Amino acid sequence: MGFQVDINRFVDYMEVVVSGPSDIKSFVDLVHDIEEDSLSWADRKVLVDLRHVAGQLDATEQVFLGELVAQQLPHLEKVASVVPAEQITRNSEAAARTHGMQLRVFVSHDEAVSWLREGAAA
Repeated sequence: MGFQVDINRFVDYMEVVVSGPSDIKSFVDLVHDIEEDSLSWADRKVLVDLRHVAGQLDATEQVFLGELVAQQLPHLEKVASVVPAEQITRNSEAAARTHGMQLRVFVSHDEAVSWLREGAAA
């Protein structure tokens, strides 16, 4: 069973709100879907809200996911993900950044939005 995904457009970024049980296949499918959809988006900044995903990937899966994001979404300028505080590990962030992707993980939705909007024209 895959994720439930809702996509919302904001002024400077797209927001992908994800819910459902956590498993690596669902995350791989999610990255693939974002890749396909985002090619037609004018925005190049994405916030992925994972606060409604039940469960957590193990450390190896998190690294794999970060590498996958870097490989599949290089056309995006920034990717922010928001997770519950007790689930923050930064494993996917470190892996993605190693491959040149600007991906950051946050526990605060507002901080994620601020980071995405940094450097935007006033």
